[in-house]
Amino acid sequence: MTANTQSNRPFSIGNLADLVESEIHHAQIPKWDLYLYHVRINGIHYCKTEIEEQTNYSNLSYFIRVFREIGDNQMGFGSIHLNSTNPKHIQKAISQAHSLAAINVGPRYELVSPGKKYANPLTYDKHIWDDPESFLESKGKEIQQNLKEIIPATTTAGHFRYFRKQKMLVNSQGFHKLKLSSNFSYEFSFKAEKGGKMAEYWPRGYFKLARDLKFSQLVPEWASRARDALNASPPSGNEKIDVIFTPELIRKGLLMTAGYSANAKSLYEKTSHFAVGDKVGVEEFSLVDDGLIEGGLNTSAWDSEGNPKQRTEVISNGIMQNYLYDQKYATLLNQESTGNAQLNPKRGGSINIAMNNLVVEPGDQSLRDIVQDSPRAILIINIPWLHPNPISGDFGAPIDNAYMIENGSMTSPVRGGIIFGNIYKMLHNIDAISKETRLVMNAQVPYIKFKGMQISSEIYK
Repeated sequence: MTANTQSNRPFSIGNLADLVESEIHHAQIPKWDLYLYHVRINGIHYCKTEIEEQTNYSNLSYFIRVFREIGDNQMGFGSIHLNSTNPKHIQKAISQAHSLAAINVGPRYELVSPGKKYANPLTYDKHIWDDPESFLESKGKEIQQNLKEIIPATTTAGHFRYFRKQKMLVNSQGFHKLKLSSNFSYEFSFKAEKGGKMAEYWPRGYFKLARDLKFSQLVPEWASRARDALNASPPSGNEKIDVIFTPELIRKGLLMTAGYSANAKSLYEKTSHFAVGDKVGVEEFSLVDDGLIEGGLNTSAWDSEGNPKQRTEVISNGIMQNYLYDQKYATLLNQESTGNAQLNPKRGGSINIAMNNLVVEPGDQSLRDIVQDSPRAILIINIPWLHPNPISGDFGAPIDNAYMIENGSMTSPVRGGIIFGNIYKMLHNIDAISKETRLVMNAQVPYIKFKGMQISSEIYK
């Protein structure tokens, strides 16, 4: 059960935790945890360059998770999501979770106990938390001015939002912790028109901290992509060509493949593409999961099960080093959790193993030097449907925004055609890694140049 709540009577996350915990004790449930989530969202919505609407709403909800031990090595699990403060609704949810735990049976593992040591990373802007309205008013006008100043394209719509989040975890082992975090989201539409032709560019994403909200730089960049797409042509033919991926594409491609294969569940189920000690990329390639990096979207002190987040070296100089664990798979594989449990609210509160913040170590060449060292290549900005198969690594997707590189210089814009590849094989075909990196939501990644990728000239419509 989910719904947005707007009540005149304030009900804090702590009050709600006490209420639900008392009902769990009343139902005599011996093994359980309670994950509470309170989000408050302030937003500004734009119509073209004008502020059309300002919004302010909140949602306070929670997951009751009940565990039933079955024999020595088995355990049932049931989870119910709701936001009611009515004791009758809570008791009904507990009963439903208990019934589900008799059906959904898996390996037994222990819940996290108190007493662990935690880092204290920066997770929100303290000067904004207490007065988001003033910040949004100022930042909203700044963005508005940035939108009015662009020349090569116009904006048709957009929004900018600020999220304040409180998360609390309580369990039957006596664990009880609260954490605060915040982030910003944005989405805009940019349109360029000429001679009856039209092209659009739709940037969207998230930032953790206000220091990274550099819209005076981003807005002109986004507008130029719409303009260049208007003048772009598909690749001239079918060929194998060196390709430079932007940090945005590196993030997307690696999270879906290396992130999958570094997952202890994939190891347990024997579907991982990696094995510890294997050479999985060139010597210059190193990949880290860092749950504590400043500015990372998923940075916090502890994961959804209460284990401390940390920095985990996954691939070092091309060699696979470590997998990522939650509490369940750490128990099954006789390891320690790496703090990578993430509760998935869209899947009934189930726990998945996921990278916190993906970090690819920078190289020693500037992007400018990489371009200048390329007789013929293509710099790809955007592949909207880049969804590689997590097990095989294969993908094929249309090119939306790109630039040809000829004799060391960027020349004509490209839009159209198809790029084919395999992320796992590409890690062995890295030609250069930039020393510049970009923070892209939950990733700090560079530009990477790959050798000899297949491009098709098929026109993208």
